[in-house]
Amino acid sequence: MLEDMTNPTDKQLPQLVGDVAEVLAAPSDASGSIWKLEPHTRGLDCNIIAIAPGEEIGRHEGPELDVVIVVLEGAGELETEGETIALQQGSMVWLPKLSVRRFVAGDQGLRYFSVHTRKRGLQIGRPPVRD
Repeated sequence: MLEDMTNPTDKQLPQLVGDVAEVLAAPSDASGSIWKLEPHTRGLDCNIIAIAPGEEIGRHEGPELDVVIVVLEGAGELETEGETIALQQGSMVWLPKLSVRRFVAGDQGLRYFSVHTRKRGLQIGRPPVRD
C-alpha cells in the first residue's frame, strides 16, 4: 500500500518548475511570454519573455512593483525616461516600480527572465462615500 505523501502542514516545498534550455528552444520568431511560473499559491510572478528580431514592447509605465530582468539570449535596448540601456546576454536590470520602459530587440531577438512580487488580483469593494 502506498503511503499518503501529502504534506501534513500544507507548507509549500521547493520544486523543479522548468528547464531554461527547453524554453529557449522555442522558435526564434516567438513573441510574448514563452514561460511563466504556474503554482497558484506563489508569492512571485516569473516569466520568460521573447521579443522577435526587430520587434518591441512599446513604451509603457511599469506596474506598482519593482521588477528584475536577466537577459538569457539575444540583445537589444531598454529605453527609459533617462537613458537607453544596451542589453546583452547576462545583463541584469532593476526596473523600479512605475518606471517607464520600452524594450527593442536586436537582429537576433531578445529573451529575458523577469521576476517580481505577485500582482494583486482585482479587488471588489465598496465605492467611496460621497457627500
